Amino acid sequence: MQQTHQGTRVPAVWRPRGRRRIAMVSLCVAVAAVAGAFAGVSTAATPDVRLAKGSYVPGEVLVRFRDGASASGVAAAHASAAATVLRSFTSVSNLQLVRLSGLSVGGALAKYRQRSDVLYAEPNQIYRIDDVELTPNDPFYASMYNLNNTGQTGGTPDADIDALEAWNVTTGSNAVYVGVLDTGVDWDHPDLVNNTKPNAAECNGQAGQDDDANGYVDDCHGIDPLNGDTNPMDDNGHGTHTSGTIGAIGNNNTGVTGINWNVQIIACKTHDPSGNGDAAALVECLQYMEIMKAQGKNVVATNNSYGGCPEACGFSQALEDAIASNMDEGILFVASAGNDAANNDTTLKYPADYFVPNVIAVAATDDDDLLASFSNFGTNTVSVGAPGVSVRSTVWNNSYTYLSGTSMAGPHVAGIAGLLAAQDPSRTWSAIRNLILAGGDPKASLTTKTITGRRVNANGSLTCARRKVSGPLRPLPTVDGQDPIIVAALNINCARGARAPTVTITPGNTVIQLKDDGRGADLAGRDGIFSGRWNLLPCDPGAYTLTYSNGKQDTTTVTC
Repeated sequence: MQQTHQGTRVPAVWRPRGRRRIAMVSLCVAVAAVAGAFAGVSTAATPDVRLAKGSYVPGEVLVRFRDGASASGVAAAHASAAATVLRSFTSVSNLQLVRLSGLSVGGALAKYRQRSDVLYAEPNQIYRIDDVELTPNDPFYASMYNLNNTGQTGGTPDADIDALEAWNVTTGSNAVYVGVLDTGVDWDHPDLVNNTKPNAAECNGQAGQDDDANGYVDDCHGIDPLNGDTNPMDDNGHGTHTSGTIGAIGNNNTGVTGINWNVQIIACKTHDPSGNGDAAALVECLQYMEIMKAQGKNVVATNNSYGGCPEACGFSQALEDAIASNMDEGILFVASAGNDAANNDTTLKYPADYFVPNVIAVAATDDDDLLASFSNFGTNTVSVGAPGVSVRSTVWNNSYTYLSGTSMAGPHVAGIAGLLAAQDPSRTWSAIRNLILAGGDPKASLTTKTITGRRVNANGSLTCARRKVSGPLRPLPTVDGQDPIIVAALNINCARGARAPTVTITPGNTVIQLKDDGRGADLAGRDGIFSGRWNLLPCDPGAYTLTYSNGKQDTTTVTC
């Protein structure tokens, strides 16, 4: 799976550490959809699984077995595909990464999917950081419109996240942790060095030993599952840039200021110097965040400024499962919406489009509070907007530059999550998510482009009071009516869910009471997302209008 980051590419001067498996692919390559039930969990036989070269790691497959699968059955499944286990995961039970010795990836998938004890099998897809190539601005230009816009860039004053006002409430806390899944982080950068040591036991321990017994040796700054070590040093620049927006040290007379002056960034290297990464590395990084949280570290969010190719080829069941596991552990998943100027409601973009309640998908805005020309959007799928054009931040080699893209927008949201956790460490993931969404400023340019119609505002989130926000989430504009259809809507008042809405569907005048109880169609209880099932059986194709009791309206076309 491939992605492009949102910033001007920084020339690679860091010497790569020689990863063996990521195929080099060009930016913005359209990858053909996978034949068969690629995105589902069907175990039906798939005799001809066709995959687009360059969209997955050659010779590797992610396979998840059903609960209760016997050891002999697992061994037989691997033997049938001539596979050996490279890695087993704990956050997603029964999930393994395997290496193939004879069969092609498509052939191995067909073998695994024929077995009743296999829940799903999928390629180890390649992900790519999201970027738009722009010429950097003057590196000595100190004003940062995204934090405090006075019109210094020719934009509209106050088209910013009100960081100065937010800092009167809190400047962050080193007891708050934010994960960055990216090209790594230059943890020696003078504007990051004090905020990139999340594992004190290893930083202060004995070299070559697992001082905190978490399964990783010398993981002072984080880990690098892409290369199988614990040195997540950036070799591209992208991850250092996103980290600087989240947590460049503030008030130190050096360089730029992060949204959090104080925070601990957990670096997890998922992408190589050319911007390619894979699903297995992403799953392990999300698992690592849970390990850190189990050690008592308040990991509140991960920033994920990458995306897959258009359509279903971007979907990974393993990654979706890992994101859901993070939700269970109270960790938000912030995702860049993508830089294709496309509608994510109709052209699915992952990971931004995973329908898991802890996912916040972020579009990019400019210094006039307009949707960036390159930014993806979606009234059902993209949560909110954030500054993402010519954002200045840290890059490797102790430098700074301006980059643009939804990759730069996402870290604003992850940074605000850090501020909210610093203000009140007891806040749940759903309270933090809801405050980010409700605390934003309504913008006309985002009204029909995002779920909330808002651009984030740090101070608005920290001081939110009596601000109701709602928006339909599901169904998408086109749905298959041969199965029950999920109907879901966001309905919040600052941190909490608002009154449970009903929805009337016409033609037919079907009335559904949506619930927020974590049962049935509802994925998480009391989180502000209300859900229900619409049974249109027998299937009746056509256009339908959904009218919610809070006044919102949506449409969908049912196919059969």
